[in-house]
Amino acid sequence: MTMIKFLIFIFFSFSFPAAQVVHKMTFDRFTHYSIDDWVTYAPATHITSIDVGIEYIYFGTRDGGILRYNVYEKEWDYPWTTSSGLSSNHILDVVYNYTDSIEENWRSNVIYALTDKGIDEFDPVANYWRRSHIKNMPYHRQPDKAEMDEYRHRKDYRFPAFYRPRNSELPDFFTDRKILFRPPNEIIDEHNRVFRLGKDRVVDEWKTLWLATNGLGVAKADLFDLRLTTHQKSIGNIAPRDLLYLADEDVMWVGGVEKGIRPGGIAVWNLKEDIWQYKEMRFIHGLYRSNIFCMTANKKYIFLGSDYGLVKYWRKKKKWKTFTTGDQLEADKINDLLFYKNTLFIATEQGLNYMTSGYRSVKSVKDQKLRNIPIYRMAVKDSIILLATKIGLFKYLPGADKIEYMNIGSALMDMYITAVNTHQSMIWLAGKYGIMYYEPKREQWISFTNITQYVHGKIYQIKFTSNHVWFATDSGLLKYDRKRNYWYLYTKEDGLASNIVYNIDVDGPDLWLSTENGVTVFRWDLRDIIE
Repeated sequence: MTMIKFLIFIFFSFSFPAAQVVHKMTFDRFTHYSIDDWVTYAPATHITSIDVGIEYIYFGTRDGGILRYNVYEKEWDYPWTTSSGLSSNHILDVVYNYTDSIEENWRSNVIYALTDKGIDEFDPVANYWRRSHIKNMPYHRQPDKAEMDEYRHRKDYRFPAFYRPRNSELPDFFTDRKILFRPPNEIIDEHNRVFRLGKDRVVDEWKTLWLATNGLGVAKADLFDLRLTTHQKSIGNIAPRDLLYLADEDVMWVGGVEKGIRPGGIAVWNLKEDIWQYKEMRFIHGLYRSNIFCMTANKKYIFLGSDYGLVKYWRKKKKWKTFTTGDQLEADKINDLLFYKNTLFIATEQGLNYMTSGYRSVKSVKDQKLRNIPIYRMAVKDSIILLATKIGLFKYLPGADKIEYMNIGSALMDMYITAVNTHQSMIWLAGKYGIMYYEPKREQWISFTNITQYVHGKIYQIKFTSNHVWFATDSGLLKYDRKRNYWYLYTKEDGLASNIVYNIDVDGPDLWLSTENGVTVFRWDLRDIIE
């Protein structure tokens, strides 16, 4: 009799919804999305090709698609990448074609891009990229013959428009203190690293020479005063893991794992002035590692979780300090950071730590239940810190300094929880065996175990917008529409830079997604679109 009562309790307290089919793209992408509904910022430090169009200067990059500079507005527009329809972000050549060719099937005022996967073309009417049917790339526009004759007669450095000077023709450019030009083709940065000019360069119609570099982004020289400047317009060579927006400074920090290509480090994007900088460990005292997995901040400090400790950055004094296991951290690998009131909670690969106001020292939890156990994510629920761990869901009671196990009531879902978050009194969990949430009105756990048939690998994070729950996964961006009881998995086919999504940041109608191949911004609130 007791067993029957127990089974009845489980039946009514644990529910399995019928609708667990995950839908994917079955439609034509550009009949549903505009070209700027998906925008990706990928590493674009290495420039491979340059061409001059009517309105823009176009820069092909090795890993970041095509950068675009508007010559009339004098500002950088968002880049074109695979999120815009390009076959690949590895651009070998970019050409703005000015003349028609019936034999070659080249069309005027069309942009062609040679990628490592073939030739693409930008359709100016439909406003999107597509695969091209041409066999050969068009030629770059050549300077006017009369202007070339005049230039050769003058023998100065005011090259004609569309001219591509050789290294031997370049002047000894003036530079600011951050870089030094060493003829014929070397640029030394502020850290005494030597970079080189790339093979491509071109003069526009305003006597500006644009040059490719092998790590410093775009180089630009005014041919009247011969002053050379460099312009980074992307994240460094990292796989992003987390974003941190500082509203009081209008600055975004991008942390990630370095790819072993310089420059790397933590990217800092000044959105107001559109300036990118990189914080690299080898040049910063107090920063032991540039591989960053999570970030959070208050008015005074920025905290960054690395694979070699907790990093504290003093915003006003611009000072860095790293705390490691030698400072009582349970492990050097930090998985998540959470501010609750004035306490910073630190989820490590081997347990939980915290820092109190002042943040001068790391404190250990007296309760040792999770000692040597990975804690993946944290969330707050009614003054309790929820902990997603390898051995289930736990809660930490700050007042009692006590850790307790939370029994969900499912043998499968009680194990290996990788993500947890709360929304409107609900607790959402995700892990190796599916997704579930607690519905307080019905006092039930609602489970979606069949999700694992469609979503493979790890689920890293859970975030919320109105009526939608979003999951960062190894298979893409997963959405659950609660009103429709409908699941949809966004992938590279929709516009993601990579199907591996580590982090989600909600910004009104936009989702900022940290993926393996860059930061993708998705305009999710598309009311006229039904997948």
